Amino acid sequence: MSKSVLGNTDLDRMLKTKMPAIGIDLGGTKIMAAVINSEGIIGEPIKIPTPAGPENIINAFVEIIDKFKKEHLVAGVGIATPGIVNGNTGTVIGATNNIPGWAGTPVKKIMESKTLLPVHIENDANAAAYAEAHSKRLKNKTCVVALTIGTGIGGGILINGQLFHGANHGAGHCGHIRISFDNKRMCTCGLFDCYEAYASGTGLLATAKEMLTGVSAKQSPLAQDIKALKNADIFAAAKNDDLVAKKIINEWHRHLVMGMISIAHVLDPDCFVLSGGLCTFIDYELISEMLIDNTIPAIGDNLKIYKSELGNHAGIIGAAQLILDKLAKAS
Repeated sequence: MSKSVLGNTDLDRMLKTKMPAIGIDLGGTKIMAAVINSEGIIGEPIKIPTPAGPENIINAFVEIIDKFKKEHLVAGVGIATPGIVNGNTGTVIGATNNIPGWAGTPVKKIMESKTLLPVHIENDANAAAYAEAHSKRLKNKTCVVALTIGTGIGGGILINGQLFHGANHGAGHCGHIRISFDNKRMCTCGLFDCYEAYASGTGLLATAKEMLTGVSAKQSPLAQDIKALKNADIFAAAKNDDLVAKKIINEWHRHLVMGMISIAHVLDPDCFVLSGGLCTFIDYELISEMLIDNTIPAIGDNLKIYKSELGNHAGIIGAAQLILDKLAKAS
């Protein structure tokens, strides 16, 4: 009886499904990277300042990969980036002003030619959403919506375990749902009254400054120097029973829920996963009650809200997991 022998291609695919990947998360001010396997991060992540210009960013990616390759045999590279990404070509087709010149960069093509490794490029919020769903074992759910609440608001949508990109690769930009028609606040995207302009850290600060107009320093210490006000000051004042600060935070929660209500009615998700720098300050019981009170019962009654457990590592974990899953599917 003849013994079956694995061919070189089959052996290569089998090995790649067991090997870790490198996850890279590009931000406007920093690049974070780590080696990731199915269990999570291996070793210490790397964090460096984001250099200026696409060529320098690419060179920084290559240097990080070369450094990790000295210690690990890796299967591929996943890169999470701001902006709209064509997942088929791996090209950034739209980017914010935080990374000048990045739009139009064929990242996948360049990186694969420089590293000779499989590379997958994904929008950073989508990568984080994928990681959150994976870590909480939510990939078997019908619909999961992940929101990143920080300086802005990012979003990612998974349907039946797969990222939903939309017809033009722009799905998940939840921060730009319009929640008012007053043309009161301009968003960083150039439009007025976006969800992000109210429920993000920037939005919270704008709400605070509006609500502190006409308030004396005797009524609230926050009114002493409104121009220098920071979100940390608002949360600290609320902790010290400042009634004005508490009122500001309650209004911020109301704004946060307004966007979630619209998303819930459109997508009927199983759950929301909230991450980002401000998710620590969210009153989850309060927003759950507000969401139930303001949604159709069939949608709101079973809707769960989870807090992220991955923190700032969600982007790198999701980026790496996406390339690992892509390689496993191809094997």
